[in-house]
Amino acid sequence: MRPALRKFGCRRFGCLLAAATLAGAVLCAGAAPAAAQTRDPELASVQAHLDRGEADEALELLKTVMKGKPSAEALLLRSTALIMAGDTAKGFDDLERALKLDPTLRQGWLNLAGLEIAEQRYDAAYDALLKAQELDSGDGDNHLNLGAVRVLQGRSEEAAEHFARYLEAHPGAAEAAYLVASNYALGGFEEPAVQHLQEAIRLDERLRLKARSDDRFVGLEGEAYRRLLTTDSYAAPAGAHTAAAAFTQPYRRQEPDLVYAVLDALRAHGIEYDPNVEANDEWALIWSPRMRIKLFTQKNGTGVVRITAPAERFTADEWERTTQELLRTVYRNLDRDAAGIR
Repeated sequence: MRPALRKFGCRRFGCLLAAATLAGAVLCAGAAPAAAQTRDPELASVQAHLDRGEADEALELLKTVMKGKPSAEALLLRSTALIMAGDTAKGFDDLERALKLDPTLRQGWLNLAGLEIAEQRYDAAYDALLKAQELDSGDGDNHLNLGAVRVLQGRSEEAAEHFARYLEAHPGAAEAAYLVASNYALGGFEEPAVQHLQEAIRLDERLRLKARSDDRFVGLEGEAYRRLLTTDSYAAPAGAHTAAAAFTQPYRRQEPDLVYAVLDALRAHGIEYDPNVEANDEWALIWSPRMRIKLFTQKNGTGVVRITAPAERFTADEWERTTQELLRTVYRNLDRDAAGIR
């Protein structure tokens, strides 16, 4: 079966719900609350079920655990299971009981913040996050979460301060820049969203493809955002290996014979690659752990396959041998397709 090309565009959802866990991005659709970490063997079994999304099984185990006077930890786990099972009201009650019994349950404050966000009680969510921050001031996600709530409140200057501190704690981290961008985007702040997404893509260009199918960016429609998604700004590192070949078959997104010829060649030579091909009308990108392959059409109508890789990933001889064999196989695959051979 031919792999499907990932095309531009995002799916739209009618509503967006906040996650009840805030580790990473507070504004996710349909995420479940996180369970607390535990050393109790029985509670560890409950948590294992929750980690697998098995809320009903977790609740069944908790029936035994909850006999007598339940601990704050057990209440927190049952709260998580109830919310996952769709009983938010009872889950909220258990969560409040857990935090009254043990206000040092940091995960409980994070879960509470998520529930408050879902109900659009943003001040209460922010206060819960401050409690979580007090319990672990060194956690790297504190300012991401606080900033995201400020975005929801439309308080962009305060959000920017939190996000700046979050990024300072994660220097050069592409995913950190991406998370800030996604929170800005979901809050409707297009300019900072594009700015941080551009930085994320500079650090890891594959995040451009991720953004295309990320519903948090669905509301961005400005020219700067569209240009960012259609521009290949990759610059090969100093000393990088490069190889290229032209083919009579042009690159076309709608008739991707050249793309399939390259993918078949990679498989034939046992070269691992990411099945998510980024494709638009102008070019396509295929990523391998060791190389980057770009396909496009020249002005004379011929298709080009350009392969690049950092210098340290191949010796000169290995690069020459690998790329020449790969490109020859692409030629053969195209000849085979032209002859109607499968």
